[in-house]
Order: sequence, then C-alpha cells, then structure tokens
Amino acid sequence: MSPAAGRPRLRIKLCGVRRPQDAELCADAGADEVGVVFAPRSRRRVTPEVARSIRAALPRGVLLVGVFQDAELDEALRIAAEVGLGALQLHGVLPAPAGKLPLYAAIQVDGEGALSGLARLAGFRRVLLDGPAGGGGGVPFAWSLARRARELHGGELFVSGGLTADNVAQAIRSAAPDGVDVASGIEGADGFKDPVRVRAFVAAVRGAEGEGE
Repeated sequence: MSPAAGRPRLRIKLCGVRRPQDAELCADAGADEVGVVFAPRSRRRVTPEVARSIRAALPRGVLLVGVFQDAELDEALRIAAEVGLGALQLHGVLPAPAGKLPLYAAIQVDGEGALSGLARLAGFRRVLLDGPAGGGGGVPFAWSLARRARELHGGELFVSGGLTADNVAQAIRSAAPDGVDVASGIEGADGFKDPVRVRAFVAAVRGAEGEGE
C-alpha cells in the first residue's frame, strides 16, 4: 500500500546489525537505515573495524547510523569519520549539538513526564521515543504519547521499543511517527538478524502506510 497522499514515506531503521551479511539482508528487505551500536555495555556492540565492513556492504542509499550511550560528542564524531556514519543516535546523557552530522536524541519513555525535556532538543534533527528498558530492550511504551511529543518537538519523530511485525501497524496508527526503529524484534535465537522476521517487519510497515488514522 502506498503512503497516503501528501504524507512522506515512513522510514524504517533496522538496528543492532553486527555482520555485513545482516546489513545486506536489511538493505535487500527495504530498510532505509541500518544501525550499528557502539555502546560499551550492549551485547550488540561492534568495533569500528566491523562497522566499516558493514558500511561497505550497504548500498549508497541506505544510511548507516551509529548508536552511542553517554558518549562524548567529539569521540562519537571521530568514530563517525573513521567508519563513514551518516548520523549519530545518542542515548543517555545528551551533549549540546555541534558539527554537521545529523544528530538523533533517544528518550526512554516511561510516562508523559519523560517528554518534559523535548522542547530543549531543538538542535537534534530527530527524537527517538524508546521503551522504558532502553535501546534494544524490547519493551514498548504507550504509543499514544508520541502525538504529545510531536507538539513539543518540531523535528522528525521515530518510535522504538518492543516493535515486531505483529504490532508495528498498531504502533504506526497510534503514534503517527515519521519512522520506526527495531532491533530485538527482528532477531533470531542466536541474536543475529533473522531473514523471516526482517522481511515480515518491513512488509508490515509498508502494509500499514496509507491507512487512516
């Protein structure tokens, strides 16, 4: 189903990629963005060397996003230049925006109070509303809060946290986001990206586009 008239196409970010072959899978399935994680405590963490191999496996039109936790912006920008990242997604303590690379602010949402600081994030191109368990935790938030978040932040709005092929259409209807972000919902038992789940998730997002709110 094509997007409703006048409404931009929903962007799909498939995150936590750890192997070049999984990057190729995500791109072939129709991902707009692929995320690589540099957060020290994440089980999905990759080295800059691995991230470079993932970047090399992606078509030019697929954006590679680096995911950082409590990172110094200068260090994140250094890694971005080394790897060839197209944007930085920052979790935890958020630095003051600087530099030319697009910056995305990730917010853990455990209730409406979590949105109180959104008005101060005007320098971030995108706000990612994540579940209360944080990046890759697989726990959803109340998607209806995304509509309130849009009133407070004028940039792009993505939703994440506990999304799967089974519930992403409902999340899109409830949140009306600019895009969706998934990690655990497209993984197999081994922690790597599962081809069936990846393709089912992308198909579910595209199937939800254009539906009435």
